[in-house]
Amino acid sequence: MRTKFFFCIAIATVACSGHGDGFGNDDSGPGDDSGSKNDAPFQGSDGGTKFNDGGDSGGVSVTTVYANTDDTLYSLDPQTNAVTLIGKFAGTSGASGDSSVTDIAVDSAGGVYANTESVIYKATVPTSPGTVNLTKIASISLKSAQKFYALAFTPVGSLSSGEVLIGGDGNGELYSIDTTSGTTIDLGNFGPDPSKSGNNFALSGDLVFYLDSSSKPMGLATVRSCKSNTSTCTTTNDYLVAVDVTALATAYKSSTPAATLLRGIYGGTKSSSGTGTTYGELYGLGAWEGSVFAFARGSGNNKTPLLLTISTTTGLASVVSSAFSFTNGWSGAGVTTSVTVTVPLPN
Repeated sequence: MRTKFFFCIAIATVACSGHGDGFGNDDSGPGDDSGSKNDAPFQGSDGGTKFNDGGDSGGVSVTTVYANTDDTLYSLDPQTNAVTLIGKFAGTSGASGDSSVTDIAVDSAGGVYANTESVIYKATVPTSPGTVNLTKIASISLKSAQKFYALAFTPVGSLSSGEVLIGGDGNGELYSIDTTSGTTIDLGNFGPDPSKSGNNFALSGDLVFYLDSSSKPMGLATVRSCKSNTSTCTTTNDYLVAVDVTALATAYKSSTPAATLLRGIYGGTKSSSGTGTTYGELYGLGAWEGSVFAFARGSGNNKTPLLLTISTTTGLASVVSSAFSFTNGWSGAGVTTSVTVTVPLPN
């Protein structure tokens, strides 16, 4: 769940922009700001990730991960951790107050999609730094006061014969979103927090789906612990979890929400949620080969926008870089679903 906080990313991933999640009151103290301080430099338009030709998407280099703030698209080279400015978004056409891009997703062909709280867009990514034009493709079918912050594609064949766009709303629930009509199907949430009786895990930041080395579809998410049926969540400590893609597929095909979409907790067990990442507002998430990246908004206990890596053994996050000059924080991220990722399942 998200409260009216700010941030997100996607390497296939949940986003935020004034992320309004009905669950926003902290019930714990500030997170631990430990981790490596070997900050990767912020790159200007003449450095960092390569730009390739590729039609509307602008092409996807083998070293490209996309990330966004509320109004600007960036790229991350996961081999060097260099972050490069691509350009400002242009063309949002939602209702008043719905102009901030809350997340992005990338399909298997490298096509980049973006969403605000209620609209899905196709992005035209320039082959050199410049304006990122958005074309509206669908308004999301919303329930009362519902807002969408997360976005990611599942790989071909995971839920249906093609790719399926998945979004996460401010209540921490996952939905499939039809990219033509905007129609949604409720797929469920992440169920009980094993360490806190009466608490549930709710999507807090982002999603990423990928194929492992055996071409098996897998998924990751950042979640937070929230008291059931209240707006009280721990916003200073997100958890990295594995998504149960089998349960997700069953929910999609039956149009019946899953009892839980939780496959496992990194650094935790079935009876204990472990220590978490010790960082909150991880609104961007991505996986590349054996690495898991997270982008922290830059508000609340994080103070500044952060690029992190998360250990799939301990579940703890470490700072890669805090050297970002913008002030509105990360909002989302995404990477093509055709990338092979070797991240193991949690114990």
